Amino acid sequence: MSWLHNKHPIVINSDMAKNIGLNEAIILQQLNYWIENTSSGVERDGVRWIYNSHEKWQEQFPFWSTDTIKRGFASLKSQGLILVAKLAKNKSDRTNFYTVNHEKLDQLEAESRRNTHQGKMPSCKSAKSTDAAVQSAPVQEGKSPSSSGASCTDLHTEITTETTSESFPDGLPAAPSSTGTLVSTVEVQAAPRFQIPADMPGPKDQDCKTFKAWANYACAYRKRYDAWPVWNAKVGGQLGQLIARLGAENAHHVAAYYVSINDARLINDCHSLNNLLAKAEAYHTQWATGRQMNGRTARQMEDTQANINAAQEAARNIMGQGERNAFL
Repeated sequence: MSWLHNKHPIVINSDMAKNIGLNEAIILQQLNYWIENTSSGVERDGVRWIYNSHEKWQEQFPFWSTDTIKRGFASLKSQGLILVAKLAKNKSDRTNFYTVNHEKLDQLEAESRRNTHQGKMPSCKSAKSTDAAVQSAPVQEGKSPSSSGASCTDLHTEITTETTSESFPDGLPAAPSSTGTLVSTVEVQAAPRFQIPADMPGPKDQDCKTFKAWANYACAYRKRYDAWPVWNAKVGGQLGQLIARLGAENAHHVAAYYVSINDARLINDCHSLNNLLAKAEAYHTQWATGRQMNGRTARQMEDTQANINAAQEAARNIMGQGERNAFL
């Protein structure tokens, strides 16, 4: 079996990739395929909108991580090349729907033609928008860290939740472009999100089980406290337990998110891993919902529920009094 054209290849327009970025061009072409060549999604005012989770998109782009795909969509949105809306009838459904902004794409194409005619090179906006050092995403697994280092202010956890009630069918190819360039999946490589600072303690081998969780926790910690947390065998064991309880796909998100929580008790303990491990599942819920919970928030919720209970009890008493009066 050969990798050369035994299946429908991903095809993109080379001029588009040169102007908006390779990853963005691949995603935009695939999104356009779903809009123009399938009946998926929904139609509003003559415009077809497509929706899917980032994990389902990854099934179409198995050579990328979900975080790389998120960055690609974010870049396309910032460039104005896609429109994003929440079209579900249920207001609590926060599913994102996507469509191509053809007006913006046509403007960019016309500008590119003028620049080519005048002998100018495209600026490739996405070269900045997808640069690893400015992305709000956790450490990427499977990329070798650099010893040159970058400030930990470049690292944040991406607190994003997306629900989906329908997924795309698997295995459908992208639509060929009449002026396209074949792109082998071997050539498509996601850039590292950021460079690991050379002075960071602990594991720097991306194959280490605790590397992602530790790097996200340590860099978020340094950003907050201007000092590295201590690395030792106990810390390694705690991170191993965290991964076992939350899963490798979530532990690093939660570890970085945990350090961002503004709670007097946690700050007093400098966001120790002991506290993270003690309530790992609760912090996972806070990360997944994007809602921080501290003592003040808990008391406010408790007071609100107490008021609701009191109102319900008063209503029951009034209804009961009315029933008794009906028999007098």
